Amino acid sequence: MSPEATIVVTQIAAGASLLVVFLAGALADRLGDRRLLSWASAAFCVGAVVVGLSSHQLTLIVGLSIGGIGSVTMAIVGLSVLNKTFPDRAQRARAFGLFAVIAPLVSIVIPLLSSAIIPHSSWRLVTVVWVAVGLGTSLLVRCTLSSDSGHSLRTELLTPTLAGIALSGIALAFSFASIGLNNSSRYPYGMVSAGIGIVAVIKLILAMRKKARPTLDLRTLRSRGSFPILGALFLVNGVNLFFFTYLLLQYRYHQTLFETAVILILPQAVAGAAAVAGGRLSARLGSWRVAAFALFGAAVLSLGALLVGAESSAWAPVIFLTIAAIPISVSVGPLTQAFMELAPEDGVGSASSLRNATVNLGIAIAGLISGTVIFNDMDRDTALNLEAYRQQANAFHLAGVFCFFSYLAAALLVVLYARRRGASVTNAATH
Repeated sequence: MSPEATIVVTQIAAGASLLVVFLAGALADRLGDRRLLSWASAAFCVGAVVVGLSSHQLTLIVGLSIGGIGSVTMAIVGLSVLNKTFPDRAQRARAFGLFAVIAPLVSIVIPLLSSAIIPHSSWRLVTVVWVAVGLGTSLLVRCTLSSDSGHSLRTELLTPTLAGIALSGIALAFSFASIGLNNSSRYPYGMVSAGIGIVAVIKLILAMRKKARPTLDLRTLRSRGSFPILGALFLVNGVNLFFFTYLLLQYRYHQTLFETAVILILPQAVAGAAAVAGGRLSARLGSWRVAAFALFGAAVLSLGALLVGAESSAWAPVIFLTIAAIPISVSVGPLTQAFMELAPEDGVGSASSLRNATVNLGIAIAGLISGTVIFNDMDRDTALNLEAYRQQANAFHLAGVFCFFSYLAAALLVVLYARRRGASVTNAATH
């Protein structure tokens, strides 16, 4: 597949998987965390099998969408389980730090296995690794979570379904709009997606007004400071320094898949250790302080990308990423904890859905825009000369600037969140 076709397939599948972002919390309340996590793991496995057996783009999109639905559901319910399992703030902070380790750990193991399989066999065998991950998750769920039957209350599913359709439609509209910059034939799809999203929003508003107790729980948004912290989550997921470095290693330094995976073990391992440290620091100092200082540090260190020149060694961007990965990863757990602390005791699942909806919107909108710009400037290595290398170095510099402004704005939003939360606590104490 061409790079453009790959982007189309992955973005459609990612947008489709957002359909369950709000539905997952409602189903967890109705069916129970253990049962829904087991079903989500099964969906992830089914999606992997469909991808492995697919013969054209349509079945590939279907398989990736099914797997994405399973993955999104596991993330939402897993975060909710953590929040309910650790009521003590210090214990919860450490748990969120460990939760943040998942991404760097997966980024070490899966690329290594995949890049080892692809040169010697069919890419379809990579999906066997995915199936193993899904089965392993299902086994862990059955061994660690007690059997539950969910709540007896039969919650309605219309409002969370409409919210998911609206979110998916908006995300796909931005995806098609970005893709349409290079292919005008994609514009009609974006208009249709936007229309579906707008209709779903209108129907959602009407449904929320008619129902006395709608399932879609937005109480977390009423807490002071909720919008600044959601804005921070949106921004930090709109840039991905690991992805930008991956592109540079592939296009500028011509690293193979396996070589790239091996080289990136160092920054990913450092990121994992930093995520654990972030949880421990958050338990001692408070989530917002750690998140704010880490994001300020990430903003400053992101400008280190400007030091990577056209003739720099391949180790230059790797060393830069390794250093910058420390504050970036430290901020992940505390940032999540800061938002989840706003959730009412009986609305943890809905808060987790809101958090994941914001994260995925950040990836779909801001991340797609920044990623497309960097990719277009990075994919210029045709002449294999110094001028092409300069263009690619400039693209990496632009990536660092994107990260600087995103992390700086996120840090300021966290400070604003803290000020509003402080004012809220003070007002509550005086009344």
